[in-house]
This record gives sequence, structure tokens and C-alpha cells, in this order.
Amino acid sequence: MAAKVFESIGKLGLGLAKAAELIANSLATAGDGLIELRKLEAAEDIAYQLSRSRNITYLPSGQSVLLQLPQ
Repeated sequence: MAAKVFESIGKLGLGLAKAAELIANSLATAGDGLIELRKLEAAEDIAYQLSRSRNITYLPSGQSVLLQLPQ
């Protein structure tokens, strides 16, 4: 049983190494445009999810919020 676990861990490691090699080669060849696009898509999705949450409050930037507090 332990031998099969170690064998599967070894295969997983080889697969991850091959995936990293393929990603590095594609980045060297084509650039990182696709990664930047995926980052933008992820940021858009996160912003959408946060905008739909009732527990999120947006405040304007700067300290002008403190000046508008009722006295």
C-alpha cells in the first residue's frame, strides 16, 4: 500500500514538473498576455462577487469621509 502511495506521489511530482516546464516554455515563446487576461478576468469576477455581497461597504478614497460625519 505504501509503495503505491509513494509511486503516485512520484508520478504527481513528475506531472507537476512537466506542467511547469510547458508553462515556462510557452511564456518564453508567446509572452504573458494570456496570464494578464486571466488575472483581469479573475479580478472582474471578484469585484462582481463583492458588489453582490451585503456585507461589503464601499468608502471613498482619502479621509474626506471623516469630515462628513454628523456632529
